[in-house]
Amino acid sequence: AARTISPTRMFFRTSQPIASMAHARSVFKTLGEYGEMIEYKFLRCPETQKYLKYGFVVYKHQQGAQTAAAQQFIKVNSSLFDKPCDIKIEKSTRRA
Repeated sequence: AARTISPTRMFFRTSQPIASMAHARSVFKTLGEYGEMIEYKFLRCPETQKYLKYGFVVYKHQQGAQTAAAQQFIKVNSSLFDKPCDIKIEKSTRRA
């Protein structure tokens, strides 16, 4: 039986600033380990266009979102960050 697709939007915050696209990519790579994502985005400052420390991901299946949310803090496995970077993820209250 094929699983029904139930896209689930999740909100996340990072403990460290996102200095570049490569930093952002390492965050999404880490979040992608919990399930297939159909959309992911860091929000940017409208004036400076710098990445803010939060954004959202939409997991294709609810299972991926639930697995990610079950982790209190997710460590980003990347040498790009000067200090360890953690991701806090929770279900978005906005409708996807």
